[in-house]
Amino acid sequence: MKSHDPIRSERRLLEALRAAETAALALRDYAASVLPPGPSAAGGPSIGEETPARVELLEDSWLAVTLEAVLPRRGDSDRSRFLAHSLRAAIRRAFPDRLPPKFHICVLAYEHIYGPGRRFLDHDNLELKHCQDVLEAAFLTNDTSALCSAFQCSHRGERNATRIWVLPAEAFPKWLESHRESWAGPPET
Repeated sequence: MKSHDPIRSERRLLEALRAAETAALALRDYAASVLPPGPSAAGGPSIGEETPARVELLEDSWLAVTLEAVLPRRGDSDRSRFLAHSLRAAIRRAFPDRLPPKFHICVLAYEHIYGPGRRFLDHDNLELKHCQDVLEAAFLTNDTSALCSAFQCSHRGERNATRIWVLPAEAFPKWLESHRESWAGPPET
């Protein structure tokens, strides 16, 4: 007769839970990259629609990507993955009938906008990886760090948001000059 080892049983259960969570996240990620945007079968929001996002192609070949949320803290990978789904859906909506523009050398300028009463987070505590991976896959010819620089700034706004600018490298000085209010003033904390 086998004896019941509660520690071994608990360890096996935790391993099974981790495997199930990993599989669920991988399935959501795959579905968001393959399925077209639209209502889900249950009639609720589709995958990637949980956090509104939009992509705009502006004059001067600048892209403005807006998320209606502050990026999550580092280590909050579940929320980061959901934001990545929202970005993919926004890219599909912005370029339904054509390929998105591709940048060879660029700057990603992250503009973190904090609504009234929201406490500012240190830039090194924000999770950029999942969003940056989506943007690099969609808009860059090569995602090596030698070809893509990143800049971050924070300021107060009417509501929480993150705007990520995808700029040709030579346009970054012009962006800095035209968006001085985003980075030049001392933020209230």
